[in-house]
Amino acid sequence: MSLPKFSVERPVAVLMFAAGVVLLGVISWTRLPQELFPPITYPQITIVTTYENAAPEEIEALITRPIEESVSAASNIRKVSSTSREGTSMVICEFNWNTNMDFAALNCREKVDLIKEKLPRDAEEPIVMKFNPFDTPIMILSITCEGGVLPPQELRETARRVVKDELEKIDGVAQVNLSGGREREIVVELNQDRLRAFGVSIMDVIELLKQANLNYPAGTIETSFYEYLVRTIGEFKTVGEMYGVPLLIKERTSEEEQQETGQKPSMTEEEKERKKRVIYIRELGQVLDTLKEQTSISRYNGEDNISLSVQRQADANTLAVNKQIYEKLGLIRQTLPSDVKIQVVYDESVFI
Repeated sequence: MSLPKFSVERPVAVLMFAAGVVLLGVISWTRLPQELFPPITYPQITIVTTYENAAPEEIEALITRPIEESVSAASNIRKVSSTSREGTSMVICEFNWNTNMDFAALNCREKVDLIKEKLPRDAEEPIVMKFNPFDTPIMILSITCEGGVLPPQELRETARRVVKDELEKIDGVAQVNLSGGREREIVVELNQDRLRAFGVSIMDVIELLKQANLNYPAGTIETSFYEYLVRTIGEFKTVGEMYGVPLLIKERTSEEEQQETGQKPSMTEEEKERKKRVIYIRELGQVLDTLKEQTSISRYNGEDNISLSVQRQADANTLAVNKQIYEKLGLIRQTLPSDVKIQVVYDESVFI
């Protein structure tokens, strides 16, 4: 039986077959993920450990080598390489192809947990990450202020509070990385001569400021019908409050001064008692409201800007996520000042 004759004699069967093909096409178009690259599991795991203010030699001896020796015993491992730089240790483990990377990452975490006690106490927790060469931003945004009305630190804070926080709430967005601009920093400059005169170390001042800049719970108060939570508010709100932080010190006695000059002390018991005195941060130095040292520079068309890179979740659809981002940007633009402009620099959905 020929195809035309079958179609004429069996019209219902042909219509059902065509409807099934159309239905499958619609389901595939709406549900199958549309991505720029196919999903590839690369057999590589990176272990990153941060140890601030440590030299590369210390990083290698105290962190990198113990981690290398531990993860080398993992199964299906092919190669282990490492990089030790100031404040950071990076150990890269390459496995054989067709290795289940979920189990490989779990195995590496178990190996690292065995040697955690041998690592320096001040070092951060080692982070075990799976490597994805196609884990690139799905969208890059540029935020600028026309005429420079907003200072760089205020523009960055606006981008973080208004734009970044709102975009991270979108379903399918994993994180939003912010770069460029300047950040506010409070600097305490201490006078070395005054510290020596009062017998105070820099660590004493650091611990004092940590203890003073703290909100702490103070229990509860129960009444007949209500229970109130009580807490002490101690965080600094202005720079001037830091000048008034008190520090209890012990004054030097005349006996100690005579011992330093080589004279024979002739003090009574009462005079030998050490006296205590209260001094304030303003007597040791000054507090400056400045900007952090700039570690990243972002420009768009030769103009300084704030750059936002949007990363999607592993199972999210790029087209659907970018569509939601455009809708959210339309609402965000209504809340921003008229001088602040948001431009889309890169959109991966266009290539898809």
